[in-house]
Amino acid sequence: MRSPNPTEPAQAKQVHRVVTFLDRSQVDYLDKMGKDALFSTGVKFPRTRIISSLIDLLRKLNISGEGLRNDLDMEQRFLQKLSGGASEAKRLASELTEGNREASTRVR
Repeated sequence: MRSPNPTEPAQAKQVHRVVTFLDRSQVDYLDKMGKDALFSTGVKFPRTRIISSLIDLLRKLNISGEGLRNDLDMEQRFLQKLSGGASEAKRLASELTEGNREASTRVR
């Protein structure tokens, strides 16, 4: 897939469309996050970027699907990993913040 922006490097990430179903409260929450970002920083932060950032966070936390049986198992695994170490959480937050800064300069 070719990069949509000619100023981006040719090695840009290849992206794929994924269809998902969310309930009303989940969509409202994503929209609120995007609006909060827009009004506080002037940067457009669409739902897709929020979901993509969450996936990047899960990958950095090395969370796998092995042994998952239901949504509650997954939620417990996320909470356990996120509350496991404050220093690890701060390090990951710093990495994600830096990555988002770089991405936002490319998106603008």
